[in-house]
Amino acid sequence: MRKPVIISFGGGKGGVGKSTMTSNIGALLAQNKHSIGFIDADLGGANLHLCLGVKRPRYNLQDYLSGRVNNLSDIIEKTIVENSWLISGASDILELANPYFSQKQKIINNIKKLDVDYILVDLGAGSSSNVTDFFAAFSNGVIILDGLPTSIENAYGFLKNGIIRGITRLFPGRKDLKSHFQKFSDPHKEDGFATVTEMLGFLNHHYPEETHTIREWLRNRKTFLILNMVKYKEDISVAKKFTAIVKKYLNVNLQFLGYLINEPEVRRSMREMKPLVISNPPKKALECFIAITENLKTLTNGQSNVL
Repeated sequence: MRKPVIISFGGGKGGVGKSTMTSNIGALLAQNKHSIGFIDADLGGANLHLCLGVKRPRYNLQDYLSGRVNNLSDIIEKTIVENSWLISGASDILELANPYFSQKQKIINNIKKLDVDYILVDLGAGSSSNVTDFFAAFSNGVIILDGLPTSIENAYGFLKNGIIRGITRLFPGRKDLKSHFQKFSDPHKEDGFATVTEMLGFLNHHYPEETHTIREWLRNRKTFLILNMVKYKEDISVAKKFTAIVKKYLNVNLQFLGYLINEPEVRRSMREMKPLVISNPPKKALECFIAITENLKTLTNGQSNVL
């Protein structure tokens, strides 16, 4: 059985284009003869199905978690994208919007067992543990910005919380370590840490083996950046500034995949419930999507055709 390349798409802020990016990148990968699995990990306000031509999913993750179906593969839906399927989240289901960690872990563990080339995981908005647990679980993560200050602030908070959540889950039950991680979560505490490097330096003196484990976890992760809704050339400088901030404070090497111009036709494709790249897209927008997809494919699969 194939080991899928799993890539999550997040960013904290709602409306930055996570579902749009997920559906269009997946559609382009499918056009390149790859099998694609789409997973909507928004457990309270799922909408990825509307980007993939599925008006009303027959099943969703609630059916799986409740035991109404036995296997995650039992809730797969076909989409309008050739050679792809969707596992939908749910909308307006309170118990699914606030799952136990064991429920999320059950989903995460079984996502990794699905037989497909690529699995693209569309995360919900916000930076709560219900979102960041999914981001931290997979080694490839894409951050999406729209360039506005709220988007930048939310994306930073999302990344920071994702790191804290991920390293905390490396040491279940270790309240001593968790207390130090919380000092980075709130650097305004008297003995708080301003950067990941500062925190790791402290931990290394007291917990050298655990610090090595954290460094390995961070080293094995690949985090990427896409800038969406670009109107002017100078907007692209946001990516460089954000990358520098993330490196300085979070010790994350953020790799810039590219940008998508502010294209009105994106809204049309959303109304038509299909990815823009399969519906006679404008040339410039298509070029942007292709460049982003090829770069992502290269950097997650070790291929050598970066544009």
